[in-house]
Amino acid sequence: MSERYEWLDERIGEIIDRYEAGQSLREIADIFDVSTSPIHKRLRDHDVGMRNGGREYISLGDCVDSVVEQYVEQDRSLQTIADHYETSVDMVQFHLENAGHGYDLLRPKTADVGFSPYQVSVIQGELLGDGCLYRRESDACFFQLSTTTRAHAVQLMKKLPDGLFPKSQPKSFTRDRHFTDGEYTTWRITSRPQPLFSRMYDEWYEIREEHNRKIVPSNYTLDRTALLHWYWGDGSCSIRDRGAPRVSFATHGFPESSVQQLHEEVEQLGYDNYTVEQNGVEDGSGLYIRLRDYDARSFLADFRRRNMLPQYDHKFPVPTERNNTT
Repeated sequence: MSERYEWLDERIGEIIDRYEAGQSLREIADIFDVSTSPIHKRLRDHDVGMRNGGREYISLGDCVDSVVEQYVEQDRSLQTIADHYETSVDMVQFHLENAGHGYDLLRPKTADVGFSPYQVSVIQGELLGDGCLYRRESDACFFQLSTTTRAHAVQLMKKLPDGLFPKSQPKSFTRDRHFTDGEYTTWRITSRPQPLFSRMYDEWYEIREEHNRKIVPSNYTLDRTALLHWYWGDGSCSIRDRGAPRVSFATHGFPESSVQQLHEEVEQLGYDNYTVEQNGVEDGSGLYIRLRDYDARSFLADFRRRNMLPQYDHKFPVPTERNNTT
């Protein structure tokens, strides 16, 4: 990419916000007086899921009256409005500020740190893996991730809003191994409570008498950002003797209906897959998802370049072509 476009990197936050608010590549390119190519490249480089002619997006600029009504009359927070329109808090605030009525945007109800749709997808992907939501008796809800890879925790903190995690994190914990001798270290990050997490808890957890269980919301749509984070947390790949990759996602703890939904969502993203039964699972379907060989190769090729953690390079091996005939 020509150096003459490097100045766009300084405004990448605005570019992402505009795209996630529903503006097209052409509309954004016209605003910055460039072609669509440098805009497209920077969106992909920042792991922004591309729409590729998907469902129609709502332009927030056409809904200013409704945004004002929700904020002023219905007393909704900036984050709640942003979630409704699948845009960022910054874009909602921009349109309120430009509505010309001097709205007070610093009221206590707007104290959420503010999540973009991309960051919500990151959280959802982590929930499909090892991430969890915890609700206190006060109804305050926070997000937590425990991982044996410190770089994973650090990368996640960088991707999510400033102020969401205390600066003292991640914290390490050393534990005894259950089935073998020795110890292992886990790294944990625990967020501050957020209203967004309370709303997500209602959708992502089945309430039971003991040990509430994660489920997949019935209206959930998997995107490539979430798929990558899900694979980081609960995905694996092995190369068999004949050189074929075996890519799997651990879903055995989800109920069968959730596994079926994820199976269909992975297919919607273009990866043929099937379920395999795992023995000895007492609480969950016991089913996990595995990609067909030919699409496992495609998956590895598609996501190898998206992997930002060298510590997870083993999850993205390069399969070899071998002749099965003797």
